[in-house]
Amino acid sequence: MDVHSDALEPVSKASAVDAVADQLRARILSGALSAGARLPSERELATQLRVNRLTLRAALSRLEALGLIATQHGIGSVVRDFRQHGGIESLPRLLAVMHQRDARVYVQYVKDALELRRTIAIEAVALAAERHDESDLATLRTLAEAQRARTKDLFDFARGDVEFARSVVRAGRNLALELLLNTVARFPDEDPTLTRAMYLRPVAQQKLYAPLISLIADRDVELARGTMRATLTRLDEQSTQWVERAVLGAARTRIAKPQPVAPKAPDATSTPETQSTARARRSRTEKP
Repeated sequence: MDVHSDALEPVSKASAVDAVADQLRARILSGALSAGARLPSERELATQLRVNRLTLRAALSRLEALGLIATQHGIGSVVRDFRQHGGIESLPRLLAVMHQRDARVYVQYVKDALELRRTIAIEAVALAAERHDESDLATLRTLAEAQRARTKDLFDFARGDVEFARSVVRAGRNLALELLLNTVARFPDEDPTLTRAMYLRPVAQQKLYAPLISLIADRDVELARGTMRATLTRLDEQSTQWVERAVLGAARTRIAKPQPVAPKAPDATSTPETQSTARARRSRTEKP
């Protein structure tokens, strides 16, 4: 597939490699350049983009490292199927591209991103409940308190929440999860719509930290998983509805005002503290 139907734009020298890679990546992720398509020659691409061939090669090398193209001597650069060869690091850019090109696909990818975040958070909290020490809890309490001052700035609050999440993951002592979190952590800066959806009511959401910390401190791994799954499922449903309304239009989706709720297990009382008390009471009453 030729790129001439969607003309490339000249780029400034200051950010030439980034700009070239970004333009080509956007076309690949959007489908404008389909899997199997061969890119024009280096000379032709360099002419279209008004960059030198060294800059172009650096950009192509970046795309190859991301699994988006394959470069073969004597053949040139061929687009690869990003679903088969791409990595999670392409997700933020894919969301940005679809936000501009296809609102319905964007909404579906938002659901996918929220589901990924939910999966990470559930297991991260469970591991933190199992492996944390007192210094981890102290760090989490400090970060939670700092969030009080950020509730008037949604994006500042989002960045603070990412730091809180990072500390939860570190309390779980799992480097792989920490590296995976780095991709999700880009959303506050790269996708304003998704960020607004995730943090609909910062003042109310700030109140969720204390029950979450108590949940970790309780060291009940299965309770942590069940509680986080129930809580985040409700919050993500509200976020999805907000995105559908914002992107597809109010006429398509009618939603109620979102009401964030404290972490709650599916079959127990409202907070981790009261759940612990309830278990202790049941244990006493069940003794012969």
